[in-house]
Amino acid sequence: MTCNAEEIKERLSNAYKLNPSDFIAYQVCLETHDPFKVLIATVLSQNTSDKLAGKAFKELEKRIGVTPQNLAKSKIEEIREAIKSAGLYNSKSIKIKRIAEELCQKYECDINKLINGLKPEEARNLLLDFEGIGEKTADVVLLTCYNMPYLPVDTHIKRVSKRLGLVNERATYNEISTKLKQMFKPNDYLLMHHLLIHHGRVTCKAKKPLCQNCVLSYCCEYYSRISGSRIVKTS
Repeated sequence: MTCNAEEIKERLSNAYKLNPSDFIAYQVCLETHDPFKVLIATVLSQNTSDKLAGKAFKELEKRIGVTPQNLAKSKIEEIREAIKSAGLYNSKSIKIKRIAEELCQKYECDINKLINGLKPEEARNLLLDFEGIGEKTADVVLLTCYNMPYLPVDTHIKRVSKRLGLVNERATYNEISTKLKQMFKPNDYLLMHHLLIHHGRVTCKAKKPLCQNCVLSYCCEYYSRISGSRIVKTS
């Protein structure tokens, strides 16, 4: 059988108790209600854990202040020193500096002047025009801060989606995101983003997944293959 969207949501919701501190962008949004801070936190989380990204964010806030004005006028070396715990700090410090500079040059240092009043696709395209902002980062900011209908895909969601058989092994970011948006209701996008990430972190791990403990094993193509059982697909 194939995985049903409502069952995925229900089973994962019952299996896990989510903590906002496990999701740096969401935590920063709840604490600050500042989309720019969420943007920088998301950049810091690229290719590293949310825990280390959170540590780097706090240090950046302490040393420089996470505002477009402060970061735009800071030296790259100062930013780099503040975010060393995040990993890839050389490239991230350059990204953060350039994002802040461009925001100040084009939008008076105010990310809301970039986003407010725009349709979701227009807002996303403008964010993607910034050097250092990729699809996942843009989608996280737009979903988390502006409740726009995007479902960001990270490495965990990508792995879970492919193992469940929701998409094929060669599916792109946009193909995975589109499939998940078709499956789930817009009001559930943020919840499912967090649930699928958490599931990938604690159960559907990249190495040695805990399939015997998985609440979705009954409909998982990956588990079917490794266990030798047979899943009969339904249309």
